[in-house]
Order: sequence, then C-alpha cells, then structure tokens
Amino acid sequence: LLSSRTASPQIPQAASRQLPHRTMGKDNQVAKKDNAGCFYTLAVIALLVVCCGESVGFSVFNKYIFSGPLQVPIFVTATHQLFCFMGACMIWAASPRSFYTRTKIDSPAAWTKIMLIPLMFCMNIGMNNLSLQFTTLALNQLIRSFSPVAIALTSFLIEGKTQSLPKALSLTALVGGVIMGVSSSPDFELLGFLICAGSVFGQAMGIVMTAFVMGGTSVKLHVFDVLLYATLPSLVILLPWSYAMGEFDVLRNEIASEGYGPVLGLICAGGSLAFTYNLFCTIFIKMTSSVYYGVTGGFRCALAIVISFFIFPQKITVMGIAGIVVAMSAFVANSFFTMREKLAAQKKITASDDVENRAAEKERLLEADDRDTDYEVTKPQKILK
Repeated sequence: LLSSRTASPQIPQAASRQLPHRTMGKDNQVAKKDNAGCFYTLAVIALLVVCCGESVGFSVFNKYIFSGPLQVPIFVTATHQLFCFMGACMIWAASPRSFYTRTKIDSPAAWTKIMLIPLMFCMNIGMNNLSLQFTTLALNQLIRSFSPVAIALTSFLIEGKTQSLPKALSLTALVGGVIMGVSSSPDFELLGFLICAGSVFGQAMGIVMTAFVMGGTSVKLHVFDVLLYATLPSLVILLPWSYAMGEFDVLRNEIASEGYGPVLGLICAGGSLAFTYNLFCTIFIKMTSSVYYGVTGGFRCALAIVISFFIFPQKITVMGIAGIVVAMSAFVANSFFTMREKLAAQKKITASDDVENRAAEKERLLEADDRDTDYEVTKPQKILK
C-alpha cells in the first residue's frame, strides 16, 4: 500500500513534464503553418505582379517595335508562336509530371477544337498586333476592353445564351464608356479602329464557336497542350498572310539597314516575353484559379492605358478620361460578377459530389453492417453444433 501511494503521484508529475513539450510541438506546427501561409500569399502576390507587369510590358514592347524599328507585326507574331512551341517542348521534356503532363488527343471533337484555336489566334492576336501600327496603345486597350460585350452578343446570337441582370448592367456601362472614350479621342483613326474591332469580334467568334462545335464534349487542355498542338498550325496562316502584306520585303530592308543583330535581338526579346508570359500565368492559375486570373483583366488593361501616356505621344480629352474610367470600372465589375457566378457553380458541383460520396459511404457501411450481422448469427450456430 505504501509503495502504491508513493508511486501514484509520480504519474501526473511525468505527464506534467511531458505537457510543455507537447505544447511546444503544437506551437511549432502552428508556426510552420503560418509561415507556409505567408509564403504562399507572398508567392501569389509576386506572381500576380509579374503577370501584370509582363502583360503591360508586352503590349508596350509590341507597340514600340510595330510603330518603328520592326514594322512587320504579322511576321513577328509568327515568331512568337514559334518561341512558344519551343518553350512548351522544353517544359514537356524537363518539367515534373505534377506540373505538366501532355494530354493525349483521341476524339475527333478535340481535334476540331484544336484546329479552331490557330484560326482564333490569328483573328485575335494577329489583327490586334496589326492594329498597333495604326492606332495608339491607349485606344487599342480601350477597344479591346469591349471583348466581354462581343462575347455576350455572339453567344446570344449563336447559342441563345442570356446574361444575368448585374452582368447586363455592367456590359451596358462598358459600351457607354468605350463609346465615350473612342469617339472623343483626338488620336482616333478609322483603319486602326476597324482592325482592332475585328480582332475583338474574332476573339469572341473563336470562343463561342469552339464551345458550340464541341457541344457536350469535355476536353481539358493545359496551356502547354495548346502551345504544343496549335502553334505550328497557326504558322500556316500567319506566314502567307505576312508575305501577302509585303512584310518580307520590309524585313529584308530592315536587316540591310540595321544588321542581323538588332533585328534578331528584337525578335528574340518578343518571343521570350510571349513564352514567359504564358509560363507565369500558368503557374499563377495552378496556384489559384483561372477564375481569379480573369478578374485581373480590367486592372491589366487600365494599367496599360495609364502607362502608355507616359511612354508614347498620345492625346486625351476630359470626355476621354471619363470614358476610360467608366469602361474600366464596368470591365472590373463584369469580371467580378463572372467570378461570382463561376464560384457558385463550382460550389454546386462540389456539394453534389459530397452528397454522392456520403450516399456511397452510407451504402458501404450498411453493407458492412449486414455482413457483420450475418456473421454474428451464424457463429453461435456453429458453436452449438
């Protein structure tokens, strides 16, 4: 009895000694989680800054070379595609499977979609780069901000798809802002406006027609899948287009006057910007979501417009400033409403999946209970025998 009395107090003392170590271990785990969360947040912010910076820098770079040193926008666009293809090949060969695994294409519907992508790219990016020869960067970005309206109109005419009231109101404000900004601009040129507007509607037609042709087929393509499969077919369109516009002669004259070095340097710089922009955007989307990246479109467009006035000689009026503010605010609002609708749709899908999983788990447990009940009934019978 004496030994039991003296031994019993030692148990809580040992537990009390171990308690601080356990508490310290939990504190360390919490601290590690906090540090990981801070690192993740900083990484996302850094990637967002890089993506926005590259987007604006790429637009400024294209406007600079297409207006002066290298006035061959279609040919340069083709070289961008070639650089993106080579970069995607390197990513495919060197990256781990967790980052990128090439998607195998088996169905005819998927190949149809992929063959539409080069046409969409040429109508969208090709015409947009061409328009930079004839219009200012501010007007180019303002006209490009009209794309949500073009996509909504095209999807209504082809698919009969309607917009929610908040999105319809934001699109109406976007139309008004673009009209105010473009019509009051002293730098307005009809040819540049028509080419840029054609690129916007080309983008909308490509997106809507791709979804329409695919129908109910679901094919998930990674960004690098698109670069691997669709960049080389786009050269079949871009290079003859460039030759027909006489850009090969312009390029030959530029090389004769400036030399191969400067021309090749500009081409390599543009190609590197094109590929690294796709790379950083892919990393950002993998860390967050394409829904959140879409919201940044309005901020990137507004930032490009503001910076363009500090770099290029452009003119603007009070009405133009008001139009830009209205258009960019409406663009951001429309992106926000789109993000909210997509997140709500994702929550519904997740909720339905959870219900199905719970039902399957319940059915599995019931089956397990039935097996256990059968075993308990038969076991005594065997013992009695």
